[in-house]
Amino acid sequence: MTVFVPIAGPERLKPSAPRAGSSLVASIERRAVHVRAAVASVCSAMKDIAATDAYWSDVLASRWRDEPLARSESLGLQAAWALVSMRIVGRLLGQLDASATFRDAELWFLGSVRTPSLLSDALVEIISHQAIRDLEAFEYDENLRDLLPYVLDAIGPGSRASVMKDPNTRAARRAKKTSGVFYTPADVAEYITREAIDQHPDAPELTVLDPACGSGVFIRAALQNLYAMGGGDRLSIAEQSLFGIDVNPLAIEAACFVLLHDCLLQTTAGRSPWSVWHRIRCNFCVMDALTIVRATSSTQADKARTEVAILREQLKRGSYVPPSCSTIDIEAPTALFGMGVELSSFFPSIADGAGVLVGNPPYAAVGERDDAAALEHRYQSLASGRVANADLYPVFIEMMWRLTREDCHSAGMVVPLSIAYSSRPQMTACRRAMTSANGRWRFAFFDREPHALFGEEVKTRNAIVFHDRSMGAAPSDVTTFETGPLRKWTSRQRPSLFGSIHFTPLDVDGISRGIPKLDGSDAAAVYRQVSQMTSHLRSVCLRVGTSLPEHAARDNSTPCVFVAGTAYNFLNVFRPHRHLPESSNPWSASALTMLEFADEQMAAVSFALLSSRFSYWLWHVKEDGFHVTRSFVASFPFPPQIEIGRLSELGIELWDELQDDQVVSVNGGRQTVAYRPHSYGRTRDEIDTVILDALGIDRSFVAYLRAFTRSLVTVDEHDESRRRFTDHFTDSDVPL
Repeated sequence: MTVFVPIAGPERLKPSAPRAGSSLVASIERRAVHVRAAVASVCSAMKDIAATDAYWSDVLASRWRDEPLARSESLGLQAAWALVSMRIVGRLLGQLDASATFRDAELWFLGSVRTPSLLSDALVEIISHQAIRDLEAFEYDENLRDLLPYVLDAIGPGSRASVMKDPNTRAARRAKKTSGVFYTPADVAEYITREAIDQHPDAPELTVLDPACGSGVFIRAALQNLYAMGGGDRLSIAEQSLFGIDVNPLAIEAACFVLLHDCLLQTTAGRSPWSVWHRIRCNFCVMDALTIVRATSSTQADKARTEVAILREQLKRGSYVPPSCSTIDIEAPTALFGMGVELSSFFPSIADGAGVLVGNPPYAAVGERDDAAALEHRYQSLASGRVANADLYPVFIEMMWRLTREDCHSAGMVVPLSIAYSSRPQMTACRRAMTSANGRWRFAFFDREPHALFGEEVKTRNAIVFHDRSMGAAPSDVTTFETGPLRKWTSRQRPSLFGSIHFTPLDVDGISRGIPKLDGSDAAAVYRQVSQMTSHLRSVCLRVGTSLPEHAARDNSTPCVFVAGTAYNFLNVFRPHRHLPESSNPWSASALTMLEFADEQMAAVSFALLSSRFSYWLWHVKEDGFHVTRSFVASFPFPPQIEIGRLSELGIELWDELQDDQVVSVNGGRQTVAYRPHSYGRTRDEIDTVILDALGIDRSFVAYLRAFTRSLVTVDEHDESRRRFTDHFTDSDVPL
């Protein structure tokens, strides 16, 4: 077996990724709370200023296209964030000192350019004192530089954990849940972007698009990657290669300030930061990515390329350029009738699609939309209807091939784990669409315990999805799939997490029913054999239904087996309790799956099957690593040639042994009873051997199952805090 858990590595020092002893949100909030306070002070001073609209237009509005969605309800808020961002970036670049006022920040930002609107002396006086004190409450150091995309996030912390610590963040949590926006740790963005770029044959001379770019975490990672590959100076890369879309104007403006900082790291001499900012801003658009399609005609794109080239030359000369009067018509007939708004309308350089697409799409519902019928027509994952209640992220998965070049592209996204296992019609339709999108698909899967990909504040199970297609690399009508296991790790192991990722080829025709989570060719071969089984456990049951835990404590006239609805380190499979816990707590109300049988022999056989390591492995391969569904239990393979007599004896033996490992838990005042099987390795070895023999699988796979189970339960054998999990195993379980 290939060990898939990461080994311990040197501690990562950058605070933009979770690590042992420090969370991403905690690192951000030590600075961001002061940044938001400064913005609030500036915004309060500006809210009654009649010239706010003019100031936003003269200083911030796009010079390339008049974007209808770019004007938020509060232009004063946008102006306030911009002023604070100017001062932060200027301080980080060493162009401003601690005594710098907002007038100083504005003059530095404008450089040789003089816009029609400037801060009034009165306004400078009002906003300077408290806001500047807030902005000098933290260090302008490498840590702030690393965290810049996060401290310029206008929404702020919005996790369940942040609300528990500070109820004042409740509004931010609501905003993040509504929009589905949770910004990505830098190490996740760096891994996805590096992997996607490395798979493209044109690197480093390629284009990168993030269709939900937020404050620029992925775009920044792309800039760093292309620069390291020798793609040119940072500003040239930003102008020629990097593109971002977001529906939130504050996010777009923040992303441009992040790139401004990075591009001016090399030199600020002879450049107006305002001009550089707007050269970068030409490649960003406040748009709804769902409305966008590749160009169908080159005529419009050629004309737009000429226009944007002229604009860039004007900006390079450092002269003032007024905001554009050329509007992106988001209500054009093409959009209403399903064709969409063409990329060439705002990004002529990638009219026929980007070379690379990366991102972290919103984890929210699509919601009510006037163009629902058009979206159903355009996206296969919305074709089943009920668009309002559909998830957004499958639509963004389709963008991995719909907004990229048809002949040659690569793409990577981080999405919820449900893409792998959910049987909802939308997820099935999305996977069917992925199967029809020719090229190579690769999947990496991540559990939420002991630690989560997005950090402890955002406990989600995730998948990282890659797609690439290269002309000449494979026949154009071929789709291939590569997968990986459901990874678990501790924060101590995180620095080496992404270096441990590898992929296993899948020999399947499609993934519409689900994406198996497999590690190694042996596991893939076994899964393929199991997936062809047509005889299942339901065929030997009188009934497969549900039951409440209290029923397992009663005398049952019918032989039965119970399976708890959730699991983690083991599947809680048991017979009617022989010994009740000495507790007055009421039973849990969580439903169990109950299997009823005609006789005790078949009940003992089924108990042995479901208690096996093989069952634990198959559950991880097919399901989400937490819920144990009735469909999984009922569809468990039951080979007709299995040794009923021997398996029945082993089932009775294991149930006798488990009486010594009854685990009673109380949660919310209600009790549950579980039976932990790890200490009975010899009996489980024999059960697994009987199962493998019946399936025609080599007995050597028992060792794989043994190592698999131990690795998933212990996760990190070198972590003293997890010794209690190691102690559950006996010498018959081979250590990793």
